[in-house]
Amino acid sequence: MAKTEERIASGVIGSALKATRATTKAAQSAEQQIEAFASFVNDTPTAEELSNVPDVGVKEMAAVLGVARLGSFTKTAIELGFSQPGLTRQIQRVEKCYGFKIFDRRSKGANLTPKGQLVTEAFTEALIAVARSVKAAKHLS
Repeated sequence: MAKTEERIASGVIGSALKATRATTKAAQSAEQQIEAFASFVNDTPTAEELSNVPDVGVKEMAAVLGVARLGSFTKTAIELGFSQPGLTRQIQRVEKCYGFKIFDRRSKGANLTPKGQLVTEAFTEALIAVARSVKAAKHLS
């Protein structure tokens, strides 16, 4: 009987250890999520920093990213369902807001300028952040 009791005790202890490990992993995951959120909250820009950000909307960001990806105003306009002149106006508006050219326009397409490369990286990060926050918000009760 002693061996049976030892096996039972060993099984109970093993189960308790597994439960403790699972709880620890869940707690670590929750802690990481809280730290990520706290980092986001602490990184919130000040009013002064926001006053220097150009007023560019999601559609304009998508237009810039489309031209950067496809290298063509015409192809991007078709893909996004805009007229080519309408897309051109959106890109020009963004360039005016920033105060510099984002694209070098050529007869066979458009290439990013070095400054345009920085802008597209920022737009990509911004749109990913928006998409993630919308997804997270939908999962809240």
